[in-house]
Amino acid sequence: MGKDLRQFLQAARAAGPEFYVESKKPLKPKLEPFILQQKLLKEGRYPVIYCPEIEGSRIPLVTGLVGSYELLGLAMGMDPRKMDKFEISREFTSRKMTAGTRPVKQIPAAQAPVREVILKGNDVDLNLLPITQHHERDSGRYVAAGFLICKNPDTGVPNAGIYRHEVKGKDIIGCDLAPAHNAAFIAGRYAALGKPMEVAIVIGHHPAVVLACGSEGPVGMNELEVAGGLLGEQLEVVDAETVDLQVPARAEIVIEGVIDRPIDGTGTDGPFGEYTWYYGEVAPCFLMRVTAITMRRDAIYHDLDPAHPEHNLAGALGWEASAFEAVKKVLPGVKAVHVPISGVSYHVYVSIKKRVPGEGKIAGIAAIAGHPRTTMVVVVDEDVDVFNEREVMWAIATRTVADRDVSIISNTTGQRLNPSAHDETRLKRGYMVSKMIIDATMPVDLPFSTRITPNKELWQSMRLEDYLKK
Repeated sequence: MGKDLRQFLQAARAAGPEFYVESKKPLKPKLEPFILQQKLLKEGRYPVIYCPEIEGSRIPLVTGLVGSYELLGLAMGMDPRKMDKFEISREFTSRKMTAGTRPVKQIPAAQAPVREVILKGNDVDLNLLPITQHHERDSGRYVAAGFLICKNPDTGVPNAGIYRHEVKGKDIIGCDLAPAHNAAFIAGRYAALGKPMEVAIVIGHHPAVVLACGSEGPVGMNELEVAGGLLGEQLEVVDAETVDLQVPARAEIVIEGVIDRPIDGTGTDGPFGEYTWYYGEVAPCFLMRVTAITMRRDAIYHDLDPAHPEHNLAGALGWEASAFEAVKKVLPGVKAVHVPISGVSYHVYVSIKKRVPGEGKIAGIAAIAGHPRTTMVVVVDEDVDVFNEREVMWAIATRTVADRDVSIISNTTGQRLNPSAHDETRLKRGYMVSKMIIDATMPVDLPFSTRITPNKELWQSMRLEDYLKK
């Protein structure tokens, strides 16, 4: 049997209360699941949160699937109690670089759990789903964790990506396809051809599938095949009910539909609480007319708090892998890459085995190319743990000479949701940002102070439990 959301939930529950909790009270779909998630965050806890009862719907809700690096590791079959961030990031990068992709496996509709319930015509009603309002000033209820599948009209290659989708009516959804993303490019092609764009929003699957569909890559990349590489098995798919697309057969819920006029038929969505921990501004969006909802008989609705570290972690491993690959092409001595939560996906830390002067800056430039939304790269030596922010800050404090080691790249393309972005006049929000490279590596052609490190033999032989009273 293929991997799915249920298999992951069983693994999280078995890992213990540090990784899985359940709500014992019914929750209102407006705000309450995410107040719960934020209160746990305040206590330094990042478990999967299963909510059996959401008022107004018969369908339970789960959030927090990728709320920590440990849960990301669990998504790849690792033991969350016996690993660190470096091992998790390295495993993801290794799978992406070596396992690569696996072709999808099509199964008959009769064997596809997501086809157990089919709603079409007048039966289509998005209000049957526990779609939530995540934050107080959000303009409405959003599908936040679903990934949208469409098909390139020129090549027939499917594309999957995670976008924000606002409920506009019982059978209308607003789709915010950000201009710099592949789905927006594909929508533009449909508009140029004068054709409607068929789409499907998939809600609820194994986190490895969600991570794959949140990965950034070229327009021709098939994220459903990437999902197979991360899962370690072919992703099972089935033909959709009303649109010419293949969708994951073991998903919980699929919303099918058509964007009739990708350019002219636009509406607006927002404000919406985003991964920057600010509200995103009102923006144009495409309008999707829902043609069918298919689901399991006992479907589980997967949600995500967009203003929780979980949102950034959903893409962090993919960004780390992309930046690692980019740096490795020009600098084989790259050791690790980390996209820290504190930088809301805009900062990258890189460790290298430095050989000659200038390699720190080269590594920084390559990292920016590999992760384009980056606004700051810090490059450190291999003795610095990039997954320990205290060590990165220590390296900046003790190894950086500002007028020599800090480089600024002015007026480059940024992210629409970056609050610091501006246009050419700096008077209104736009897409321009500046990027900074901090070379916090030691010089290789000059003497430098020796770092204090513990004795290796004693470090390995002395165990705290042998010396400290309980």
